[in-house]
Amino acid sequence: MSGTACGFASEAKASQGIDVYFQGQKLQFQDAAPVQKNGTTLVPFRKLFETLGFQVKWTKTGAKQQVIGTKDGLTIELTINGSTAKVNGENVALSVPAQAIKGSTMVPLRFVAENSGYQVSHSSKNGASTIRIGDGGEAGGTGGGGGSGGGGGGQTQTPGSSGSKDATTVEPYVVKGYVRDDQGKPIVGAQVYADNTFLYDSNILGVTDANGFYRLELPEVATTWRMSANFTLTVNGSPMSNSIFADKDEPFAGNTGAIRDFTWKNADGYIYVYPDIFSFRDDLPTFELLDVELTLTPADGGESITKRLNYVNDSVGLEQLPIKKFKVTARWLPAGHDPIPLLIREENKGEYAESAEIEFGSTINGPASLKFMRELEVRVPAAE
Repeated sequence: MSGTACGFASEAKASQGIDVYFQGQKLQFQDAAPVQKNGTTLVPFRKLFETLGFQVKWTKTGAKQQVIGTKDGLTIELTINGSTAKVNGENVALSVPAQAIKGSTMVPLRFVAENSGYQVSHSSKNGASTIRIGDGGEAGGTGGGGGSGGGGGGQTQTPGSSGSKDATTVEPYVVKGYVRDDQGKPIVGAQVYADNTFLYDSNILGVTDANGFYRLELPEVATTWRMSANFTLTVNGSPMSNSIFADKDEPFAGNTGAIRDFTWKNADGYIYVYPDIFSFRDDLPTFELLDVELTLTPADGGESITKRLNYVNDSVGLEQLPIKKFKVTARWLPAGHDPIPLLIREENKGEYAESAEIEFGSTINGPASLKFMRELEVRVPAAE
């Protein structure tokens, strides 16, 4: 495996012995030769982008310098010395940024090629490296030339190939898979962690590509690994961090490798409900908060949710709700009695009404986790 362990990163190595092939044809770099830096191969931007069929432009706005490639509905943007790139507007973390080296603008080969839909393989022999870019069969092998390789302590690897065969074949010392939402849409730029269960704070970090795919190379040590992922979702202009575990949340041995997919279910919202106990008159049945039913109607016209309250943490409410905007109504369902409509409002906000609007993710003071939570109050209408 190629790569450098975190904490032992080397400076850029001269390109002697690095050959790059595209669809079987060796590329000739006239402006500058490829280099390796911290396990990532960097090549001149224009030659790589144009070889892959992109229209290329270089821009400078103040101190910000960018390389932008576009083709067939795909746009890749790299900022010089920037830790993130953009693929069709979505941020993707980079282990090694695009940078100027001896007057030439150099970009990470694997990142650009794989986010363009190609596969990349890397092999080395007697100090000479060969990198192949192709459509699956042409690339061949299991690549390591573009990302950081073995070792622990929190390294970052660039996204792996999303070819169908590679995505479904288990490889020794490799973990890979997709991060998607429950509608099957890819989550781009998600950070995926392989946590070494034997050593404390020893993990491999990667990011998903434009297809939601990741591929991490693991060090060849006797240990097991467990997978988790984190990504940021923007709701109503407010960033919300989400942490999830693999669908098959089981440790696996490094020497066997594994496929671990992630599915984010939009169900992180929760509600606490409090009663105005002084509104429940003596002529009514004994009140139990667990007898209250809420109906949540999405503002986007989706399917309504109707549920009785239940225990949530140390309170009563509803959980596992989609992060959306809802109109909420409430009714009381005492045993042996007709349903009683309740008035409702957000806690300490405005007047009670037949319905209340809540919106997960909107501005709220306090920890970021509170963006997933809303609090409601209910009461019985006054006697006529």
